[in-house]
Amino acid sequence: MTAARYDITIDQGTDFALELIVKESGDPKDFSDDETTNNQKRWEARASFRKTFESTTSFALRATIDRDDPTLGKIKLEHANGDNTTALAGTYVYDLEIYQADTSGDATIPPAEFSVTRLLGGNLTLKREVTR
Repeated sequence: MTAARYDITIDQGTDFALELIVKESGDPKDFSDDETTNNQKRWEARASFRKTFESTTSFALRATIDRDDPTLGKIKLEHANGDNTTALAGTYVYDLEIYQADTSGDATIPPAEFSVTRLLGGNLTLKREVTR
């Protein structure tokens, strides 16, 4: 599956939130934990942005899966007003991924990852604030 493209604009000094519903074959993706006898896996989400694809410096976006009802396929992408205060205004690239992490008692640190899927990507424009 190819990631969808969605460009984001965030105003520095303000809160940003985007709620997504991930669908699989037309139905909401079930992010429930897989806790069968031989599997202990939990779905996680992560996102970051950087100036270019090759940049070594990245900035985090908060990506969380709704644990209240994981069968609804909801992910929230957030950037709080005080996050990434060192990021200069400008255009960046970003992406959002989901993956399953090994949560068994034998899990390594960091845990092994399974089923990594990039859901979304595009440009992230960070607009400079005037009122500080």
